Amino acid sequence: MIIRYLTPNDVAEHDKVTSQAFSYSCDIADPASVLPCEKVLGAFDDDDKTLLADFEINERLCRYDGGFLTCAAVGGVAAKPEHRGKGAVRALFDHLFRENAYDISILYPFAEGYYRRLGYERVGRCVSVTVPFADLAGVPRRNDAVLYEGHGTEQLLALYNCCAENCQLSFVREDAAAFSARPYLSQTFTYLWQNRSFATFTVDREKSTVFVREIWFDSPEALLGILGFLRNYESNQRTLCFDKLPEDSPLFCLLPDLKHCEIGLHNTGSARVLNVERVLRAHRYPAGSGAFTLQIDDEAYAVTWSETGVTVETNAAGTPDVGLDIAAASQILLSGLRHAAYRPDLVIHRPGSDFFRAFPPQTAFFTDGF
Repeated sequence: MIIRYLTPNDVAEHDKVTSQAFSYSCDIADPASVLPCEKVLGAFDDDDKTLLADFEINERLCRYDGGFLTCAAVGGVAAKPEHRGKGAVRALFDHLFRENAYDISILYPFAEGYYRRLGYERVGRCVSVTVPFADLAGVPRRNDAVLYEGHGTEQLLALYNCCAENCQLSFVREDAAAFSARPYLSQTFTYLWQNRSFATFTVDREKSTVFVREIWFDSPEALLGILGFLRNYESNQRTLCFDKLPEDSPLFCLLPDLKHCEIGLHNTGSARVLNVERVLRAHRYPAGSGAFTLQIDDEAYAVTWSETGVTVETNAAGTPDVGLDIAAASQILLSGLRHAAYRPDLVIHRPGSDFFRAFPPQTAFFTDGF
């Protein structure tokens, strides 16, 4: 088996794999077909021509504790049916892990258990909420939002990046890929209210519902502004559905009766730490000073922090304060520690360790597809 990045000469092989894996019609002879992104990692047969499996690597920047981490956002994981079970997908991930080119990796798993075996673990939860428009009657209507049609991208990006600063693992946006510049064709609309809030949504006439894919706002007034605009749809739609909100979204403060709402709890996605030392150094520790030792699989780390900085020693000797695998470590390092005493994936050697106060729970929330 040969692992390498695909070139333009491999487009037809890539199309074969994705067509079979995701069951869609594809003309593999189409000369206009291109690879889906700059980096597609593939597992080839020994002939280096027959593609067994591949996935896309989208290079992103994620927010982490007031700073940033480099991220391999993995999507489109696919394998030909006749080659499944032969270790091709595992070989692709092993190659990504060995490259050590990124701090972390994020994906949206089709099955959390499958990717947990590869070291990925869920790092945040979100909610979906369907609200009858009648329950928003207390929000004044507004008609001063502006439809995005490819102009004003800078304002949208600035607002998003400002609002997402406090969302752990949110992606930094540097272009307009998340917004549709042709709303009448795509039927995906983004409305911006006074450069202080925006919502991206679609309308389903059969379900009589406005589906809000994302909503961002910088203040209570800004939230009321964009909700007031969305109320303009209540004359011909019955409900407003927010597809993905943080668990503690302030929007809940405006809903008078949750019994009228349909609420679903979902996981945002799964993440894996690829460079443990880098993440430990980038972490924002509590005020004062502290120290702990941590063993992740076969590697031990000794961490100390004070007002003057953070030190991380690898190959630390002695019994660690805590032992865990990379999946558990990824969840705790990236979104905080919850219910330590109930976790079967923690081996606690020193219950009073500073480790237990070093990683308080955080709101991990990311919305971008890739």
